[in-house]
Amino acid sequence: MPEKIDVNELGRTVDPASLSHEQLVDALRDGLAGGGGKDIDPSLFARLVKSTGKGQLEAVMSSDVRRPVLDAIFGRMAEFYSSKGSSAKRQVVHWHVTGASSGGSDDFQTAMQHGTCEVSELLTEEPRTKLTMDGVQFLKVVTNNASPVTLFMTRKLKVAGDVGFATALQKMFTIPTA
Repeated sequence: MPEKIDVNELGRTVDPASLSHEQLVDALRDGLAGGGGKDIDPSLFARLVKSTGKGQLEAVMSSDVRRPVLDAIFGRMAEFYSSKGSSAKRQVVHWHVTGASSGGSDDFQTAMQHGTCEVSELLTEEPRTKLTMDGVQFLKVVTNNASPVTLFMTRKLKVAGDVGFATALQKMFTIPTA
């Protein structure tokens, strides 16, 4: 493997099983440096998540690259918001991705209204629903590699507030597939 590998190339041609945890983390760190998340093809990232083992995903989400990965995903969430199901009423979701190095969670707020989606790290509004899951499950959900309903039923995804709205969220986003 070359010294540095582009994250898109990683998703396209490299079998993550052939990489050590450190190599995978390093490749993601390099690819996300300086806000490089905008250059990552979402379908290739989804393929990468799909083909990466649980232990490797855990290594990513417990490393210093966790935050850049989350920032890249939430930073592009508005791009993938579909106006289908949009409402004149402001719909707020609080996302709690557990397993942060602080022992807590990385928290984000999405507010959807009139066909737009705003993302914030500040939880300033009353949410219609709150979603709580660990980092690996979050990666799988946002890349369409896990069913949120199955995760909810197996208690790997916790929903507080409007459960019906939470189940409709997946239809409100055009989620890339592997």
